[in-house]
Amino acid sequence: MNVARITPLSLPVDQTVEIPGSKSYSLRALFIAFLCENDIKLSNLLKSDDVAAMQNCLDTIKSKRLDLNAKESGLTARFITALACITPGTQTISGKSSLQKRPIRDLVDALRSLGAEIDYMDKDGFLPLTVRSFDLPNDQVKIPGNVSSQYLSSLLMIAPILKNGLTIEVIGDQISKPYIGMTIGIMNDFGVKVENRNYKKYIIKPQKYIAREYFVESDYSSAGYFFAVAALANSRITVSNLNPESKQADINLLPILEDMGADVQKNKNSVTVIGRGLKPTLVNMENCPDQAMTIAVLAAFAKGKSHISGIGSLRIKETERIKALENELAKMGIKTESTEDSLTIYGGEPKPANIDTYGDHRIAMSFAVAATKLNNLGIFNPESVNKTYPGFWEELRKITPDDIAKQSYKNIVLIGMRGTGKSSVGRMLAKKLGMRFVDVDQFIESENAVNIKQAVKKKGWEYFRGLENQAIKMLTKRSNTVISTGAGAILSESNVRLLRSNNLVFMLKAEPKILSKRITKYDKLPALTKHKSVHDELDEVWQERKNKYYSSCDFIIETENLSLESVVSEIIDKIDK
Repeated sequence: MNVARITPLSLPVDQTVEIPGSKSYSLRALFIAFLCENDIKLSNLLKSDDVAAMQNCLDTIKSKRLDLNAKESGLTARFITALACITPGTQTISGKSSLQKRPIRDLVDALRSLGAEIDYMDKDGFLPLTVRSFDLPNDQVKIPGNVSSQYLSSLLMIAPILKNGLTIEVIGDQISKPYIGMTIGIMNDFGVKVENRNYKKYIIKPQKYIAREYFVESDYSSAGYFFAVAALANSRITVSNLNPESKQADINLLPILEDMGADVQKNKNSVTVIGRGLKPTLVNMENCPDQAMTIAVLAAFAKGKSHISGIGSLRIKETERIKALENELAKMGIKTESTEDSLTIYGGEPKPANIDTYGDHRIAMSFAVAATKLNNLGIFNPESVNKTYPGFWEELRKITPDDIAKQSYKNIVLIGMRGTGKSSVGRMLAKKLGMRFVDVDQFIESENAVNIKQAVKKKGWEYFRGLENQAIKMLTKRSNTVISTGAGAILSESNVRLLRSNNLVFMLKAEPKILSKRITKYDKLPALTKHKSVHDELDEVWQERKNKYYSSCDFIIETENLSLESVVSEIIDKIDK
């Protein structure tokens, strides 16, 4: 497992950086190039995993092969699904496991209403798919606008080459309108006209895309992380080769940074951000949701309450991004609250932590911003940025050094509340990994010839905590061991230091109402409060200890809806990255 560690900026900097071509424009340009009758010369095309996935799918279709793999690219999956519906032959569309968790039902339903023959190969509403149609005979379609703008963009892109064109009606409000504007704009660049009736109805007559040379403008999504560094570190950072009048959605980050206290200067071919200190913000980010994580990280440093709304779409991205933000900010000591569509951040003084990126490129880059301010903040799986910006770390080195190294660890440590399954998970995990397993509580009873419940009753919790500390001192000297701790092990700073030293610490988490249903032999454990209700006791203990749990771990595994085998698989997946 690799980890990136960045040297914080000790003084403000004045730096110019360069960023690659826009991912959104690169993917759309490649798609249109495929639909043109003549060859197109594309320049400044982004080189990334997502762009490679699109190119490979288009090359596969050209070669008359049938299996299309979108890897981890959601936009590629949605565009290719629409394209497969007008391509002769039976096509299968798949992707990596993370992509297969992202919904596609609304697009499939819309394409089916146009006459497409599409079947789900596994789980309804998700990849993989089989597409058998090669024509869309109908020319009227309705599609919800509140889930993903990519569904609408995919229909818009294929619409002009349909025999009868297409009329699209949006049900409800359309989210991420700038992305729709970007799609219509690039279609117009290639000679196709779209009648846009206030983002509620679109009329596209049969037309041909006209081949031309096309320069992909540089990427505001990538630029946003460097603008955020400037705002956080009171620095002056210029991003060159950037269109100050771009239609890209993430240009909307700039007025938000101004609202938080930064100065923004738009030049002819560049944009400069100058940090002046951070203020909390109240902002709707429906039009640039990909930058919500960047703003959330900045808000953690802005003393006061920030509220970000319009971000419900983050829950169906590469990972559940709102939950990921809550987890990682909690590890840094920052309180958050969320609704289905919003996140509230109580800013203050974040502490360094090891950040789990969940394999998500935008989480890695957003928290890299925080690392320019905090000493010893680590970012696991830094190579996840290859999805959209392989050169990110190299460009960041122009501002401050970073070190990407292989993270070595002696043991795997499991922490968490009673009932989270630490012992059961630990045994299975150790068996699968060929490691030893030890349960700290069982080790204490064996080494000291005591029964924990009786020992606590006779001599008190302080006596037991002393035995626990001695046990952890002994066990953390081992290697190649899965160590399952008692629920209160994290109450001791000494224990936490020992458990975190050259070990990977996983917190197994579930809400008290779930844990109370799992625990059937609670009377065999020492009481922690005066509550008679198991649920009430667990709820009080969780409220008292949750900050300690978060600050003591490297990774958080939500166990509520997972089988024992699935929890073990998630841990192994994070270790293998």
